[in-house]
Amino acid sequence: MADGLSFPSMGNLYVQAVPPPDLNKNTSWFMYPGVWTTYILILFFTWLIVLAVFGCTPGTAWTIVNLCHFAVTYHFFHWKKGTPFSEDQGIYNKLTWWEQIDNGKQLTRNRKFLTVVPVVLYLIASHTTDYQNPWLFLNTIAVLVLVIAKFPNMHKVRIFGINADYPI
Repeated sequence: MADGLSFPSMGNLYVQAVPPPDLNKNTSWFMYPGVWTTYILILFFTWLIVLAVFGCTPGTAWTIVNLCHFAVTYHFFHWKKGTPFSEDQGIYNKLTWWEQIDNGKQLTRNRKFLTVVPVVLYLIASHTTDYQNPWLFLNTIAVLVLVIAKFPNMHKVRIFGINADYPI
């Protein structure tokens, strides 16, 4: 401008929401904005569906959601290894999804979020069932298994060799 004033370009006024680079296609999707919100909404709508289909009490529905969440996340996050993509040339074949997320870095925001979710589900399910057995027992076992599996000290640990890769 002629009077010496300059204005920032419009491109500099917006927040850049580009996720950090992660070459692993199996885990990179979890770094995008909105994934956490979608995860929570899926749990909530699953609870509504369980209420509608089974016609049970809200507490029983939360317990069913908690136990289903346990079964699905344990299998896909802590048991199943590798990636469905061949471009990585097998470098992730011996790692679970949990071990691959955030390039293996511990105590990241994503890992903390994924650790808090089962704890909150446990608290909701236990409170809404008035801490009654057998629901309290089932909810406690589910949260203990999931939270212990997420400890940084459990990274790449196979208890009793279960799910370990042994050379043939």
